[in-house]
Amino acid sequence: MPRGETPTFELVESLTALKRTLRCVEHLGEGKQSVGFAGLGVLAYIQRNQPTRATDIAQWIGIGPAALSRQVVELEGSGLLVRTPSPTDARAQLISLTPRGAEELDSAYDRRATVLAGLLKDWDEAEIAAAAATVNNIQQVLRAGLDSIHVKNATAPNGPEENPHV
Repeated sequence: MPRGETPTFELVESLTALKRTLRCVEHLGEGKQSVGFAGLGVLAYIQRNQPTRATDIAQWIGIGPAALSRQVVELEGSGLLVRTPSPTDARAQLISLTPRGAEELDSAYDRRATVLAGLLKDWDEAEIAAAAATVNNIQQVLRAGLDSIHVKNATAPNGPEENPHV
């Protein structure tokens, strides 16, 4: 069956186009800020889950430990997050936002919301709420699927497997 002739292929194409469009929206709202897109993603996860472990952040964002480590070092050096020893695991550290990190993240979200509001100026509150609900539903279903793949891979008899779909 040719590409694009099933609802699943149409969804893939639509989500890919949405991802690119959102990147453009993010660029419009960024201006001259000190934290890049990747750093903001790390800060956002930490804000929702603090204190948290680096492995949890990397899994959620979908990057490797080395890439995350570079982000954490940069963000810590900028005074946006802090690492503390885990009280339950001497080998682990917990990561939390500093007040400055929370301010930086809030400022970035305010800028993005302003840009998005301008682009959606012809939508009413009900349309915006319906779009948010649909996007949230898609994200939750996809995340649940990804989490189940991670659980399966972590409990496989030979340990974690390489999964090209993750």
